[in-house]
Amino acid sequence: MSAGLSGWKKLVDSCIELRRTVDFKQLSKVDFSKKKTISVVGTEETLKSIAGSTALPEHVRDTFKALLPRVQKDKVRKQALLGEGVEELIVGQVPTNFTRAMSPYRSDKVFKFVKANFEVKEDAILILAVPSSTHCWSWGVGASRGHSLCSFKGLNPGFDPTVSQTEVTFWSPDEIPDQLFGNLNIIAESIQLTARLVDTPTNYLNTESYAQLVSGLADKLKLKCKLIKGEELKEEGMEMLYSVGRAAEYKSCLAVLSYEPEGADKDDVSCWVGKGIVYDTGGLSLKSTTGMCGMKHDMGGSAGILGGFLATVRLGYKQNLHCLLALADNAVSSESFRNDDIFRCLSGKTIEINNTDAEGRLVLCDAVAYARKQFNPKTIVDMATLTGASGVATGKNFAAIVSNTDELESKAISAGKASGDQCFPVLWAPEYHKPLFESKFADMKNSVSDRTDAQVSSAGYFIFAMALDEEWEGHWLHVDMAYPATNDGKGTGWGVALLVKLAGM
Repeated sequence: MSAGLSGWKKLVDSCIELRRTVDFKQLSKVDFSKKKTISVVGTEETLKSIAGSTALPEHVRDTFKALLPRVQKDKVRKQALLGEGVEELIVGQVPTNFTRAMSPYRSDKVFKFVKANFEVKEDAILILAVPSSTHCWSWGVGASRGHSLCSFKGLNPGFDPTVSQTEVTFWSPDEIPDQLFGNLNIIAESIQLTARLVDTPTNYLNTESYAQLVSGLADKLKLKCKLIKGEELKEEGMEMLYSVGRAAEYKSCLAVLSYEPEGADKDDVSCWVGKGIVYDTGGLSLKSTTGMCGMKHDMGGSAGILGGFLATVRLGYKQNLHCLLALADNAVSSESFRNDDIFRCLSGKTIEINNTDAEGRLVLCDAVAYARKQFNPKTIVDMATLTGASGVATGKNFAAIVSNTDELESKAISAGKASGDQCFPVLWAPEYHKPLFESKFADMKNSVSDRTDAQVSSAGYFIFAMALDEEWEGHWLHVDMAYPATNDGKGTGWGVALLVKLAGM
């Protein structure tokens, strides 16, 4: 059973407020007299530089200098202090080494430090000592990921109206643009909203409450919003999105947000599409108990798309941008779709079901086909927690990406390095992927005949082949972020920063 309408409303209202636990501000505006905990993160060189500057309060400088020789790479040192109200000094060193696939900014280490050592409270300050102002963006993203807004422990209802904020500032050898601080606060709100949605259980975040949230955000930001629900999906020709969720208490929905600023180039249209499976039992191809736990996270792609879209719009994107969220609950009942069923995609192509637990690609096919039909985009990006195989292909910290063009693939790799939402390309060879989906009765089956044959690439190819085709002249990017969407069982807000950078913001 769901948490009920009152629980939904509180969750929706709370999320629409776009809260954050960090407050980025200039170093010169920080009142250190009110800080009991001072944390400094930097490289070996920047920690030495800040020690020789007047950036730190005078009453902690000697202690900081004495502590510095004991701080080792990728390690943290803590020191209790007395006097002037400061109770604790925490210092962490970020490594500067990186290999060719890694982001040179190493914001992953900033995230690790904040998550493990930094407690959100108003009498604390986090100083990020960056090698240059170009590091601020990525390090700010890393700091924003460190804490979750979702907690149901004790009396906390999961949508606590009081959220503490910790000030975060930068020390840099060069000037930091004033605009950066406001931009980072906007990005932090989207990252933490995305993580919060990923962490929220399905008895609160179902397809109906999710749709209400999207509608509320549209009203707040004065965006166009269209919700296509339940039977309307079937009437519109989206049999797959409809069927995946037909066994659930709350039916499937395609939520569409549109941003069309004045002066936009009518030929430069982008659509971002997210997989929003609010819970995945596997359907009749039922998951095991342990395999099912954590499947509230299976809407991580839609959360990343929503958060990235909101941040990009609020940062003043100049072109037409559409956000499409394919929301469904892959539940089990007498209404469940079955293996051997055949459905028609909005594109007109047919699919024979041979695995009801390969449902994410089904809802994405209808949503991507709708994006193409409705908006005629130049670029389509779909994002999904699609395959467990992506963890084998690119690991737990990188998303696997597939694109039909070298240009968009390269842009995504660069955006990942710049943002800290790291990604890496996998094989794109339709000549080999296509035979794996051969069906005697439909255009394709929905799952491969050989799970050892480039499974991540094949899953992405299925979406492209079913919703688009090799004749399509636009740019398409598939992002499988099944692993980086969470860290240690909690949402990371992954996808927001990647999309913002991909949009050129």
